[in-house]
Amino acid sequence: MSRALVIGAGVFGLSLARELAGRGRSVDLVDPRPAGTGSGPSYADTRILRCAHGPDRFYARSAWRARTLWRELEAETGERFLHPTGALLLATGPDTGWERASLGTLRDLGIPVEHVPAAALPGRFPGCTAHGVSFAVHEPGGAVLAARTAMRALAASAARRGVRTTVGTAVPDGEGARVDGRLHTADLVVWAVGPALPVLFPGLTGVVAERQDSYWLTARGPWAAGGPAWIDRSAEMYGVPALGGAATVKIVPDSVATDLAHVHAAVAAGELPPHARRYVATRFPALAEAPVERREECAYAWSPDEHFVLDRLPGTRDGWLVGGDSGHGFKHGPAWARYVADVLDGTAEPLPRFALRGPSAAPGAHREPPGEES
Repeated sequence: MSRALVIGAGVFGLSLARELAGRGRSVDLVDPRPAGTGSGPSYADTRILRCAHGPDRFYARSAWRARTLWRELEAETGERFLHPTGALLLATGPDTGWERASLGTLRDLGIPVEHVPAAALPGRFPGCTAHGVSFAVHEPGGAVLAARTAMRALAASAARRGVRTTVGTAVPDGEGARVDGRLHTADLVVWAVGPALPVLFPGLTGVVAERQDSYWLTARGPWAAGGPAWIDRSAEMYGVPALGGAATVKIVPDSVATDLAHVHAAVAAGELPPHARRYVATRFPALAEAPVERREECAYAWSPDEHFVLDRLPGTRDGWLVGGDSGHGFKHGPAWARYVADVLDGTAEPLPRFALRGPSAAPGAHREPPGEES
């Protein structure tokens, strides 16, 4: 039986370990913490599942396929972690090209989607104003993933398939990995280490670790009680409603305001930065004075062109690098794992977009909305 060693138990690594085991491989998984109990970017509270990716059909198809696979994992494990909130994409600037392209692409692929006239927003989604909205797209099939619960379900399923987990810290060593001083080798070695990728493999990719701060506000008003998850690409803001009767909503500013002193002071105090507070007051008036109950820091692995990474590790025979989620990877977890496994099995070719590109790689035309995976 072919042996695989997967380093990293984030959503990419854990999903891949589970997939490879399901295909008959003997799989060992290595992570500093037991699978399903980590503390990295895959283990925050929530992730938005939306299929919109502008004109990009690969990611749109992948997200829709992942939605089905997440549902299958729920049925297998008895865990509920996919909340069908819908996803609302808002354009509040003159550039509506990404949203319009998303609408056309999803329609072409047969993925449920609709254009919502700005004037209709308050009626369709009570508690949400149309102020400044130039174009809006609604995905009825959009959802919010309760990430920690989803990771727990992945870990349980992987264990049932025979994945063995070693708790330890791995570093590259030739064809294998040295885990806390002990050399581990296998027929296939995959490094799926998230934000640690540039640390372990400096100069091989343009991946850098980015940080976001998520703010949890007291849930107030009709949007908080049952509205869709939303993303405003123009304003670099997104949010998640209260789920399952929860008492808080999540608001995430993904931009840097010009008054950095005020932003840093707000972060230190656990308060919503001023520009984000103004946005929330305008978009969701009921939340205008809602206090911040907690702040959550989240790091993710960002690529200059925001494409994932899937390529052979130079200098090795059967080593691979997988990562570069760029803030939009979590939702793809099980679908991405199937694609990666196909590449590793030799039944699919890795797309050029996923090839290693160094730190000097310039951002391309592919441009995602904020990193709503935090």
